[in-house]
Amino acid sequence: MRRQHRPTRTFRHGAWALAVVLSLSSSARVDAAPIEASASASASAGEADRARDRAISAARKAALEQAIAGIDTPVDADAVKQVLGRAEAWTAGYRVLELRSSETSVEVRIEAEIDLPRLRKRVADASAGAGQRPAGFAWGGLRSTGCPAIAEAGIRDPLRAYGIVAANGETTLSLAIACTDRGAVTHTRVRAAAVEIVATTAGATKLELRVATQGFAEEPGAATQIALDRAVAELADALAVEARGDLELRVERPWPAARVGILADSLRQAVIGVDLVELAGIASDGSVVLRVGGRIDAATLGRRLQESSFPGFALVGLRVDGAHALRVRMQ
Repeated sequence: MRRQHRPTRTFRHGAWALAVVLSLSSSARVDAAPIEASASASASAGEADRARDRAISAARKAALEQAIAGIDTPVDADAVKQVLGRAEAWTAGYRVLELRSSETSVEVRIEAEIDLPRLRKRVADASAGAGQRPAGFAWGGLRSTGCPAIAEAGIRDPLRAYGIVAANGETTLSLAIACTDRGAVTHTRVRAAAVEIVATTAGATKLELRVATQGFAEEPGAATQIALDRAVAELADALAVEARGDLELRVERPWPAARVGILADSLRQAVIGVDLVELAGIASDGSVVLRVGGRIDAATLGRRLQESSFPGFALVGLRVDGAHALRVRMQ
């Protein structure tokens, strides 16, 4: 990816220790939560396998519905409908806990791993959440090769829901999508598909980004759609900072260093509009400088910090230092 150069910061030696803590904390973070769900399907003679697959699909969708019902923020009805229409992509990691068969029906109980932070941000009602600072990218269209017919709205609308695409964006985002049928997976009943998206921008921000994913399903078209949904979600994560800008959060008395990692994880997981939190440096007064990327302004981030609680410490003395900077103290 080609990015515009950011101002250089001076690091003190303590920044490297904090960087390690943040890195370890982020890598250990578990985004996916296990959710159990059950479903059944009627079975005719000789169709037990198909009935089982239908029951599993229904159970995966039920697990996703449970996850959405547990989201503690207003949701956008259209976003929820789009997500439920792609339940396979959101519940790709699952296991069958119980299977019961009779002459007329099949009942299954599954456990699905669902990425709750990403789901929460995907379906959140943007009008009830974070403030809008940068406008995001203007939609420049897409072209595809080797793919089934792709409706632009099916790609553009999720990117708009993630805050990447906006009507008044000053920089144009264009996508080139390539799909490949990888054929049947050995010793299984599923097929594999690969999708690569190349995103380029024209305007104030110049970048080129590639995202590659795979999908698996019984039908090639379904496998491609799963891979495409994953690619769009990963693309949204990668473009979040460029599309929506970032803030600077200065944390005074940031010790022990593990607390900084906890704070960073909490912001990423719990605050709508925050997509990235990373160590930017150590200021001359010893405070830690965190870069916060996403669709959120300083005032909104300040309110969310005041409303949040953290295990083992508290944040006090919140001060907004400007349109793009805040300061807090750990105690």
